[in-house]
Amino acid sequence: MYYSQCIRKLFLVGVFLLPSFVWGQVSGTVSDAADRQVLQGVTLQWEGTTSGTVTDGKGFFSLVRNAKHHRLLVRYAGYRTDTVIIHSDTSLALRLHALSTNLKKVSVRGRRKASFSKMSSLQQTEVITTEGLRGLACCNLGESFENSATVDVGYADAVSGSRQIQMLGLTGVYSLMLLENVPFLRGLSTPFGLGYVPGQWMEGISVSKGVATVKNGYEAITGTINLEYEKPLKGDRFTLNLYENSDLKSELTAKLNHRINEHLATGLYLFGTYDTRRTDHIGHDGFADYPLQRQFNILNRWDYEGHGGFHSQSLVNYTHEKRLGGEMDFEESMRGNDSIYGFGGTTNRLFFSTKNGIPLNSTSSFGSQVSASWFRQEAYYGLSNYSGEEGDLYVNLLVNAEVSGGHIVDYGVSLRYRHVDNLLHLLPTDTSQLAIFNYKHKEMIPGAFGQYTFRYGDDFNATAGLRYDYNSFHRRHLLTPRLHFRWHIGNQLVLRGVAGRGFRTPDYIAENIGLLASGRRFKANSPLALEEAWNAGANLTKKWKLADERELTVAIDYYHTRFVSQTVVDLDQSAYEVLFYGLDGKSYSNVLQADINIEPFDGFSVSAAGKVNDVWCAYNGTLMRKPYTSFWKALMVLSYHTRFEKWRFDLTTQLNGPQRLPLNKGEMQGDAPAYLYMLGQVTRRFKHFELYAGVENITGHVQQHPIIGADAPFSQAFDASVIYAPLMGRLFYIGFRMNVL
Repeated sequence: MYYSQCIRKLFLVGVFLLPSFVWGQVSGTVSDAADRQVLQGVTLQWEGTTSGTVTDGKGFFSLVRNAKHHRLLVRYAGYRTDTVIIHSDTSLALRLHALSTNLKKVSVRGRRKASFSKMSSLQQTEVITTEGLRGLACCNLGESFENSATVDVGYADAVSGSRQIQMLGLTGVYSLMLLENVPFLRGLSTPFGLGYVPGQWMEGISVSKGVATVKNGYEAITGTINLEYEKPLKGDRFTLNLYENSDLKSELTAKLNHRINEHLATGLYLFGTYDTRRTDHIGHDGFADYPLQRQFNILNRWDYEGHGGFHSQSLVNYTHEKRLGGEMDFEESMRGNDSIYGFGGTTNRLFFSTKNGIPLNSTSSFGSQVSASWFRQEAYYGLSNYSGEEGDLYVNLLVNAEVSGGHIVDYGVSLRYRHVDNLLHLLPTDTSQLAIFNYKHKEMIPGAFGQYTFRYGDDFNATAGLRYDYNSFHRRHLLTPRLHFRWHIGNQLVLRGVAGRGFRTPDYIAENIGLLASGRRFKANSPLALEEAWNAGANLTKKWKLADERELTVAIDYYHTRFVSQTVVDLDQSAYEVLFYGLDGKSYSNVLQADINIEPFDGFSVSAAGKVNDVWCAYNGTLMRKPYTSFWKALMVLSYHTRFEKWRFDLTTQLNGPQRLPLNKGEMQGDAPAYLYMLGQVTRRFKHFELYAGVENITGHVQQHPIIGADAPFSQAFDASVIYAPLMGRLFYIGFRMNVL
C-alpha cells in the first residue's frame, strides 16, 4: 500500500511538472509559383534518406527535422525539383515552378487524390485525404470508411444506432484509435465513439495494418487508425458546413482559426446535430428505424512553434449527446414503463491532450505525449439499465537519437492509469452473475520501451522493438516484441513485413452493448481476463508511371492473427443466452486483400479492392466461423472531376459477402446472403464555397425484419441485435460548405 501511494504521488507530480515534448519539426505549405494554388501530394524527402512526407489537401506538410541531413528535396510531377537547405526548425512557404515547354500554352495542375498508399512508410498505410472525406456525406467518423476496403463498419443493434468497425476480420477493439498519434477512443467510449468525431473536423485519416511499433503501447493488435484534425496554423480563418437529409436530420459545423502571431495560433471548432423525425420504414414493426440524436461537440486547440525547435500542440474537447429510440410513441417520461419499449442514453465526454517537443542536440530530441479523458454514460434498453464511468490518464515520454550510419534509436517510458465503474441491471438475469457484470476496477500500467531502426541506404530499413509493462489489475508482467521492415526492391516495388504480440483488457458490456437490445440472459464463468494475441503480415506494392504523370498502383497483402487467450462471446449455445468465457481451443483470422488504383485519363480515378476474411473461433470446444463477419468483400470507387474541379462526381459500390449468423430466435439461420450497397455524391465548387448533394444506399437494400419479437419486447423472444445488413433505406442529402481564407 505504501509503495502504491508513493507511485501515485510521484505520478501526479510528474504530470504537473514534466513538460510535454514532441520532436523539432519543419512545416509549411507548397503551392504553384504562378497562380499560388496549393499542391497536394508533393513529396518532401531528406536527401540521402528514406525519411519524408507528402503535402495534404491544403498543401501543408510537417516532418521531423533531421539533425544530420539538411538538404530537403521537393518533388512534384510536372514541376522543377527544388532543394531547400535547412539547419533549424522553421515554417516554410515553398513555391514550385512548372516545367516549361515550347508550346504556346501549358496548363499544369496538381491532382488531388481521395486516398493513397504511402510508398515510403515503414508500415502499410492507407491515407484518406480531405478530398476523400468530401466525396462522402461524412457526418462523422463512422461514415468515413465507406470507400475503404480495409475498415468495415456496421450497426451493433437496431435500436441504439451504435456503430462498430472491423479490421483484419476482427472487431475494432483490437485496433487502436489515435488522434494525432495520441490514444483517443478506447475503453467505454468504444460503442458510440465513432459518432463523437465530426467528419468536417478531420483533414485526413491514416489506416495502418498490423501491430504498431512499441512506442504506441502493447495494444493495437490488428492496426492503428490515426485521425488528423485541422491545424489552426494552416487552416482557413473560417469554415462553415450545413447538412440536411431526407429524414430531417440537421447538422452544423463551424471552424474558426486565428493566428495570434507568427508563432502562436488557436482554433475553435463547433459541431451540432439535431433529429426531428422518426421513421418506421423498415419492417413496419412499430419501432423507430433510427433513434433521435442530439449532440453538441466543441474543441479548442492551441499550436505554438517557437525558437530553437520548441513546438507545442494542445487541445481540449467536450462532447454531450442524447439519444432516444424504441417504439414510435415512446417518450423519455415513459422510462420504466413495461407496456412500451424505449431506448435512451446520455453521454458526457471530456478529452484533453498536449504534446510539445524540443531538440536535445544536433542528433537527438526529447518529447512526450500527455492525455486525460473522463467519460460517463447512462443508458436504458427497455427495463434494463446501464451506467458506465471511466477516467483515463496517459503519459508517454520519448527520446529519439540518430546513431552512426543514419540508424535511429527510440526509447522511453510510459504510464497509464485507468479507473472503470460499470453498473448493469439486466432483466431477466441470474442474480449470481451480477458481481461479474457490476464491477469497479483500476489499472496502473507503468512501462518502458526501446526500438532500433536499421537503415541500408534508401532501399531497406527495419525496426525491432521491445517493451515491458506491468498491469496492476491483472498482476502480470508483459513483454511485447515487435518487428517491422520495408524493402524497396526497385522500380517502385516495395515489400513490407510486420510481426509482434499484443495484449488488452476486455470489457463485457461496453464492447457488446448491442446485446442489451435483446432478451438474452448474460452469463460469465469468470471475471475479466487479459487477452493476448500474435499478429504477422506482409504487403507487396507496385507502382507504374503512365502517360501524363498518371499512375497505376497494385497492392496485395496478407495478415494472420492468432489468439493465445481471449474472451469468447458465445451466442450459439442458446438463443436465449449470451455466454462469456475464456478461450479453450483455437481462435484466429486470415485476411487476404488486393487493391488497384488507376487514373485512366485526366480527372478520372478508379479504385478497386477485393478482400477475403477467414475468421474462426472455438465455441464450447467446436471451431466455428466468427459471426457477423463477411466471408469476402468487393469495393469499387469511381471519381471524376471536370477542368479546374468545378464539378466533381463520386460513386462508391460495395458488394458485401455472406456472413454467419449465430443461433437466434428469428427465421434467418445459417448464413445471411450477400448484398450490394451504393452511395454517390455530386459537388459544385465556387470560389469560396461549394454545394453538394448525394444519395446513400442507392439500391435501397435493407434488412427486412431487423427486430425479432417486436410484438413482445419484454420477453426472451425479443432480439434487436441480429444485424447483418443496412438499417437505413435510400437517403437523400444536401449540403453547403463555405471557406474564408
